[in-house]
Amino acid sequence: MDLLHLLEAIIALFVIVDPIGNIPVFLSVTSGVPQEKRQRAFTISVAVAMGILLLFSFTGDVVLHRIFGIQIADLQIAGGILLVIMAIDDLVFGSQRRPKTADDTLSADEVGCVPLGCPLLAGPGAIVTTLMIWKNPQQGPLAAMIAVAVVLILFRVVMYYVEQINRLVGRLVITAVSKVMLVFLAAIGVRMLMVGLGTYFPVK
Repeated sequence: MDLLHLLEAIIALFVIVDPIGNIPVFLSVTSGVPQEKRQRAFTISVAVAMGILLLFSFTGDVVLHRIFGIQIADLQIAGGILLVIMAIDDLVFGSQRRPKTADDTLSADEVGCVPLGCPLLAGPGAIVTTLMIWKNPQQGPLAAMIAVAVVLILFRVVMYYVEQINRLVGRLVITAVSKVMLVFLAAIGVRMLMVGLGTYFPVK
């Protein structure tokens, strides 16, 4: 693994998690959590997301081959289609499907686990991407673990200053960044799809 492939892994996961573009979402989800407990919810979400992503990475072979009987190429094809659909869905319908607010009865721990930790951080796209990085011979387990750690640490830093960022940058700029990230997400999905298809239909 070289620095370039590590950087590619970090960027791919960062684009999918999109901690900058999703600031309005995270603020909306935690709106029912008292201000003094909001940061605790963000910390818990990082721990939950890291546990989920690494668990799926470590147990990927067992889950895929022994339980479901599928290959990495199958996951690449399905994951690529999923990422493209997610990107298109968010670009077209995202603002209409965002969760509006957290239930006032929910605690910081509950919100940190669901929906912040999963599915907002460790969603299907992030799980598939982490597993693909883990299985990529040019990247591997170390790159996957570093990418997960770097992206989630960046998320935690962003969330620590989330109120200041939201006031300074404004919702319009954050939304624009989010839409650009979704275009990159679609491109990553297309590339993943083509790599998977190449296993079954190699170019001669």
